[in-house]
Parts: sequence; C-alpha cells; structure tokens
Amino acid sequence: MKAKEFYLGIDLGTSSVKGILKNIDGITYKAKRTYAENTSEEWYKALRSLTKELSDKVSGNICAVCFSSQVGTYIVNRKDVISWQSSIGREELDYIKSLISEEEFIKEISMPHPDLISYPLPRFLYIQKSFGADCEVIMPKELLISELTGKTVTDIFSMRGTANLETGKYADNIIKKLGIKIKLPEIKNPCDIAGYVTKEASEIYSIKCGTPVYLGCNDFFAGLLGMGISSIGDAFDLSGTSEHIGYISENINTNSFVSGKYFIGNCTYGGTKSSGASCNFAIKNFGINDITLDSLRSSKPPIFLPYLCGERAPIFDENARGVYFGISADTESKQLAYSALEGVVFSLYDISLSMHAPAPKRLICGGGSAQDKLMNTLRATLFNCEVVSVCENDTSALGACMLGMIGEGVYKSYSDAVSSCVKYYPPIIPDTQYENILKERFEIYKELYKNLKNTFAKFNEIQT
Repeated sequence: MKAKEFYLGIDLGTSSVKGILKNIDGITYKAKRTYAENTSEEWYKALRSLTKELSDKVSGNICAVCFSSQVGTYIVNRKDVISWQSSIGREELDYIKSLISEEEFIKEISMPHPDLISYPLPRFLYIQKSFGADCEVIMPKELLISELTGKTVTDIFSMRGTANLETGKYADNIIKKLGIKIKLPEIKNPCDIAGYVTKEASEIYSIKCGTPVYLGCNDFFAGLLGMGISSIGDAFDLSGTSEHIGYISENINTNSFVSGKYFIGNCTYGGTKSSGASCNFAIKNFGINDITLDSLRSSKPPIFLPYLCGERAPIFDENARGVYFGISADTESKQLAYSALEGVVFSLYDISLSMHAPAPKRLICGGGSAQDKLMNTLRATLFNCEVVSVCENDTSALGACMLGMIGEGVYKSYSDAVSSCVKYYPPIIPDTQYENILKERFEIYKELYKNLKNTFAKFNEIQT
C-alpha cells in the first residue's frame, strides 16, 4: 500500500452527498454537495462536482470507491423516485404481516419484519401494483454504482427485509408467496467489488478508469461502523434526518422494533422519524445557542412532542404531529428551544425503554446532534451513563470509506479499521441534580401522546 493512495467513501443522503478521502497515514479530505430535490439528476450533478473536487486534492490518486446511501427510497425504471419518507405501503404491510408469521420471517429473512412501510416488501408490492410486474426497482446507491461501473448490484444490508442475511440471497420463498415478480439487482456483500469505473464514467466523475467500486451498505450500518460500533454490547445513538438508538446484541431481540444481523452480532434498535426536523425547527425559529439544563431551574419550559413528520418507534403513528404543552404567558423563545431538544431526547429514551434495552455502560453518539452539549447531557442523565461523541460527524461516509479499505486489504477486520479511523471527544457524564425532574417530565411526555392519539387522527382527517 502506498501512502499517496487514497480511498473514497461516498454517502448519498436525503439532502446532500458527502465524501471522505483517507490514506493509510490518516490524511483526510472531505467534501459535501447539497441538492434541492431528491432526484437522480440532482444526485448525478452533486456527485460529479464532489468527486472532481476531491480528485483534484490528491492529484487523481483515488484507488478505490465505496458507497453508502439512504434506503427505503426506491427508483422505478431509473426514473420515478419513491422516497423513504413517503406514506405509501401501510395497506401492503398489513397484508404481508397477516399472511406471514414471525417465525417464517425469522427463518426466511433472518429477523422479525419490523412495522415499517419503508422496508422492501411493502414497497415492492405497491410498486408492482402501480407500475407492473416487469418494472426494474433499485435504490439510490445501486443507481450511482451503475452510473460508475455499468453494473447493477446491491448488498445484503440494503436489502434487509427481503434478503436472507445468513445466506446472502433473496428470500425466494416469501417473494414467491407474495407474488412479487419485479426485477431486482444481484446481491453481494458490502466489501465485495461491484464493478470498475468505466472509461465514460472516468471522464465525467474524475476517477481513473478501472478503479474498483465496492458495494458498501445502507447509510445506517455504514454510520454505525463510522462511529466505531464493532463489539457485542456497544450502545449507539445515530442522529440525522431520522435518529436510531440501540445496541449490538449477541442474539435477535424479538421484543425490539428492529433486530437483525450486523457486521458483528445483531443490531437491535428503534428509529425516529422527526428528530432532525425537530432540531431544525428549534434552530430556525428560536436559535439554540447558550441553551442549557439550567432552563429547568430558572424557568418552567413546556414539554414538546417531537412528531413534526409523524413518528416511527415506539408509537408508529403517521398522524402524530408536534405539540407544545404547558405554554404560559411568560414563556420565552429560549424555553421553547430547550423543550424541542429535550423532546427529541425523550423520544429516544422512550424507544430504549420500550424495547427493554440493557442499561448501557457508554452511549456512543454520531450524526447531526452528536456534538450538542445540552442534548448529550440530557442523554447522559436519562440513561445514567457516560456519553461520547465521535469526532467525525459524517459517519456514514467514513464507514463507507472504511469498508472500501477493508475490501482493499488495508485493514484485516472491522475492529482494526475502527481502532485506526475512529476518534472520540472527551465523555459527558450525568448531571444528577436534574435526574428526578427529567424523569417526572418524561412521564408527562408519555401521557401526552396517549391522551392525544385519537385527536391526531381526527386532525389529519380534517386536514386532508
């Protein structure tokens, strides 16, 4: 391996594409491009600009590329994009779960099927009914890999829910039982080569012809790897547009929302839908500078339900919406900002309790809110453990880069890649003086949704 050789990890998200270049000496370059629309044309344009910038930084010495991307987003016939945020698929999911037992799911897809409409099977049924059985369906990562290599290949983790994670093949028995006949890409493993950069793509994307392109995986698992999640018992909180909290278990946890094979052991977790939107809401409308836990001592901030876009775990309610409870005549914007951030952490704590997760010894945080001191203090106090944040905020791009380096033989194992590439900030510890009042406020938070559940449904009816 030559020090001048760089490895490129690319993460295609909902609103931007991010790239990280690393070499064996740890030299790192980064780039990011945003786009206004979640469309293939915007992805190509952003990728072209990003790879040109990074290639110029290292005089074209990119020796491997690896991807991660949003999943639950599907491209039909390389034209129509169905976003992971779409509300379609509920009818199909209910049908699937009425037809196939949990035991059959565990046997065929190596995990219980979560109550998520963005998983492949519900969307595949919807797509087949809407576009016909002869259509082709791929995800964003497959589209970009095809653009670079001419090959259409996916990985087992991106196809969780319709692939057997033990055999690395499609769950043909379930696919046949459901009558799904749409065209799907070949499945390989994340560290396998999908193909090589073509001459045409080389000229467009500024990467040498013949450069190997590795499959990588879904942005979530790539993000966890980029956070250093590589051992049984590791607990994590990965934030972004959505947020996922959970731990690595030795066995599948059938009491959780999602539990299935990871690089090591099983990844057991629950995911939110509106955490990123709630944080952005607080930033946009109130500002979050100088917001601290002292808000609980000096004032009476309201309690916030962070369901601005509906919610996944633990309530799975697309009708739910954001609510402020307890606003008084002297409530100030600073208190509203505090409440929004607190509500996001309450939602994570609620997920953890609902899936009976073991008490963590340390919570590793990555993503958009991972370096927010208030949110980390709230996390540490509620979970009663130290919280550490990964220094690299673009963990999915870093994880993709690490997978490419493992594929190239730079690292022999996931743990070797983690020890070399992942660094943490000093830990934040619980603030015990606020533990009791936070727990009391959390109990009110829990009651609010129970009391408003039917009202959310009625409100949605009159809105539509």
